[in-house]
Amino acid sequence: MAWWNTVDEFLQKVGYLSGMSITNSLTRIVVIEFVLLIFIIPAMYLPNSLRVIGLLCAFMSAILVLSVHRVWSADERRRREIANRVMDGDPDIGNDHRIDVLVASLHLLFIVPLLLQRVDEVFDIYSVDNQNFSVWFMFGMDLFSRSLLDWAEVYEIRFSDVDSSSMSGKHLILFLLISIDLLLIQSIIRLIGIRGTIREGVSAAARDPETAARIGRRVNKALLKSILDTDIVDEKRNRIRALAITGGPNEVESLWKLLADDSVRTETLATLIRIGKIEQTNRLVNSSNVTLRASAIQWMLLAPDGPHYFHIRQLESDPSPRIRISVLESLEDAPLDIASPSIIRSLNDSDDGVRIEASRQLRRLTSEDILQYAPMLLQSNSIACRIHGVEALAAVEDGRVVPHIVKMFDDEDDRVKISAQQAIEHLQRLAKLTE
Repeated sequence: MAWWNTVDEFLQKVGYLSGMSITNSLTRIVVIEFVLLIFIIPAMYLPNSLRVIGLLCAFMSAILVLSVHRVWSADERRRREIANRVMDGDPDIGNDHRIDVLVASLHLLFIVPLLLQRVDEVFDIYSVDNQNFSVWFMFGMDLFSRSLLDWAEVYEIRFSDVDSSSMSGKHLILFLLISIDLLLIQSIIRLIGIRGTIREGVSAAARDPETAARIGRRVNKALLKSILDTDIVDEKRNRIRALAITGGPNEVESLWKLLADDSVRTETLATLIRIGKIEQTNRLVNSSNVTLRASAIQWMLLAPDGPHYFHIRQLESDPSPRIRISVLESLEDAPLDIASPSIIRSLNDSDDGVRIEASRQLRRLTSEDILQYAPMLLQSNSIACRIHGVEALAAVEDGRVVPHIVKMFDDEDDRVKISAQQAIEHLQRLAKLTE
C-alpha cells in the first residue's frame, strides 16, 4: 500500500537519523541509546503539569524503537534479494542490526509502562490508586506476559491491579499487545530466515562459491565449521574459495591448520593471501616445514598491499636452497636497491642452484657492480654461472669488460665459448652504433 510505504520510508529515515547509519557497531549502539534516553528520561521525570509533553516524549521513544526495527527489516530484505539473485550488490554494505534491535527493544520494558502512565495522566482511562512508576512498570509486565504465548494467563499470574475504567483503556491495551506481538513475531521470523539463508548458502557453496559470497560476512562462521567438518575434498575446496570472498583476518586462525592438508593447501594459501594480514606470515616464515615457508614467500609477493620485498628478504639465509632460490626469483621485479644486496650475497652461496639464479640476475646490477663480481663468476666450476657472467659483462658498455670476455674463448666448454663470441659481437655492434 502506498500510504504504508510512505510511513515505512519515514520510519527508516528516523532510524538512520537516530544513529543506524553509523558504521562502528559500538558507536552506533551508544548513539541509539543516547537518542532513546533523550525521550525516555523526560517521559519518566517531567512533572504532572507537563504531562502532555511527557506523553509526546513517551510516544516518540516508541517511534524510535519501531524505526530501528524498520531499518533492520529493509536491510534484511535487501540482503535476501541479493542472496536469491533478485538483485546484484554487496551484502556487506550496511550494518548488521541484530544487536541494535535487541538493545532498542529492551527499552520497551520502560517505554510501554511510560506510555500507559502518561496516557492515563492526560485522559484518565485507568483505575489506579498509586501513580508511582513501579505500579505502571508491573502493569507493563502484565502486557508483556500476555504477549505471544500468554503464559501468565495459563498460570493465573498477574503483576498489577490496574484496571481499565473505559473502553479507550482497553483499546490501548489491545493496540499495545498487537504491536508487541507483531514486533516479536517479525523478529523471530527474520532471525529464523537469516539462519536458513546462511545454512542454504553454506550448502550451495560446496558447488558454487559465489552463492556464499552473496550472503556476506555473516556466513563465515558456518562456512568455517562446514570446511572443517567435511571430508569431501571438492566441497572443501569450493568452500575455502568462498571464504576468500567473504572472510577477513578473523578467519585466518581457523584456516591455518588446513595448510598441513596437501589436498587443499593451494586453495587455503590463496585464501590466506586475500584475507590475512602480512604480519601473520611470520608464523609461516618460522615454520619447520619448507613448503609452508615457500607459501610465506608467495603470500608476501601476492598480498593485496604487496609485494613486501623487505619481508621476503628475511628468508634469504634460509637453510633450504629451494627457499633461497625462491627469494631471488621473487626479487626479480623488485627495485634494484632492494634486490642488489641479496643478489650479491647469493653469488657466494654454498648451493649451486642459488649461485646460478644469482648469476642470472647479475646483469640487473650497476655497471660497477658487474665489473666487480662478474670476473669472479668466470672462475666458477658451474658452466651456467660462467655463461651468466659473460652475459652480464656484455651488458656493460665499457672497454674493461673485453679482456675478461676474450679470456673465455679458451674455456673448456663450447657453450661458454659461444656465449663469449656472441658477447664480443654484441659489443662490436654497440660500438658501431655509437660512432
